[in-house]
Amino acid sequence: MKKFLQKLFGGINLTWPKLIAFAVIMGIYAALMALLVPDGNSFHDIAVTMEWWVLPAILIIVNCKKPLEAALKTFVFFLISQPLVYLIQVPFNGMGSVRLLSLLV
Repeated sequence: MKKFLQKLFGGINLTWPKLIAFAVIMGIYAALMALLVPDGNSFHDIAVTMEWWVLPAILIIVNCKKPLEAALKTFVFFLISQPLVYLIQVPFNGMGSVRLLSLLV
């Protein structure tokens, strides 16, 4: 367990493709949790509350070698994952699909 935690917190070579894949996976996961888990469950709030996103941000930061790299990778992570959460949820929301269609026309 100790080796796993050491690898997770500072032992991952976090390249840009890995970061983008991680952002896409987290965005899809958060959207699915918000769609599929019933209201009143803490997993439903993953797309709304901030505390669910602290751990992925920390994992990104501690696996970077320079502060500027950490800042850019964290920014890009949220730039990809957060809009993806919204875009996945829109087609399943009655008002969202109408609004999306009006934007496309």
